[in-house]
Amino acid sequence: MPRIEIVFLWFITYSIFGWVYETILCSIKKKRFINRGFLNGPYCPIYGCGAALDILLLGKIHNTVLLFFAAALLTGGLEYVTSVIMEKLFHARWWDYSDKKFNIHGRVYLTGIIVFGTLSVVLILFLHPAVSSIIARLSATMRSALVVSFFLILLIDVIYTITKILELGKILQDLGNRLEVPIQSTKTRCVSVFTTINEGTKTINSQIRRMILAFPNLKSIRFGEELKRLRELLQSGKNGKYIR
Repeated sequence: MPRIEIVFLWFITYSIFGWVYETILCSIKKKRFINRGFLNGPYCPIYGCGAALDILLLGKIHNTVLLFFAAALLTGGLEYVTSVIMEKLFHARWWDYSDKKFNIHGRVYLTGIIVFGTLSVVLILFLHPAVSSIIARLSATMRSALVVSFFLILLIDVIYTITKILELGKILQDLGNRLEVPIQSTKTRCVSVFTTINEGTKTINSQIRRMILAFPNLKSIRFGEELKRLRELLQSGKNGKYIR
């Protein structure tokens, strides 16, 4: 049990580090704050999973070159598999690198793999020894309390996020079924959403609004054009409302 608790705390720690990295990078690019994570809290579980796998599977590799290539393969594989699983679960592509050179089905690409391989080397050789030492010094009571607290927070966040995201498919289907006027321009698209339907308004939940704006490459497998129109609507400053 102590070993499981320690690994879980590694996972949480690096999930938070990953969120900070992604949020800073994306916020700088967009020149505004963006909560980049799939979940609402300040953590990106894919980074936590990647870091934990690096440590558990590659932690004893001391050759830097071998470590880099092994980590690049491992983290790249994790990103690819995660993309496939999320697409199957939510019928959507959360990231798409099709416009990048040397990509594999748009799910991973060479530069990204190199970056994650490099970060993994830094993690194992420099960062993790310090993090591991700090976590190891925690008392058993403190460690258990942190594990239970973070687990409950993460579980609630996952349930809430998935529940809200599932509403996206219904919204897109609703728009697809009701929009009848041909769309010609961004302005026309936004106006059409409001003028072709006349049964009142429904507010798009904040989870969907944040997700669409935080992931500009998010693509719906079933309702691609509808998602494109919804994104334009949100970006037009309509406060996230559409006509049902």
